[in-house]
Amino acid sequence: MTTKPQRRTPAPAGLSTRGKRYWKQTTDTFELTDSETQLLLEVCRTLDQLDVLAAAVAADGPMVRGSQGQPVVHPGLTEARGQRAILHRLIAALRLPDEDGAAVPTGRQIGSVAANAARWAGHRKEA
Repeated sequence: MTTKPQRRTPAPAGLSTRGKRYWKQTTDTFELTDSETQLLLEVCRTLDQLDVLAAAVAADGPMVRGSQGQPVVHPGLTEARGQRAILHRLIAALRLPDEDGAAVPTGRQIGSVAANAARWAGHRKEA
């Protein structure tokens, strides 16, 4: 991946508004390899799927009737949680730098930081 692409890569067919916007922002800023382009496509599709799920929850409300008529959490909320986890993994796999030049940390990196903080909690010297 390099910055300042030489040519504009059009958004693939089938993307909705949010996916197209993220595709354009990313491809206008970076020149991606073929494998990075495939990851970007999945990121954009996931963003669009999250919008579809959000619209369904907005239309139906956060609680719906279950098979026995009981109130249950909208299945779109559960699916959205999974899609957000996948989105984070995909974006971390792309390793695109932010404004400060740092990439989104992977789940393993986040876990390592938390484990390190827990391990050394209480071991700091008082000045």
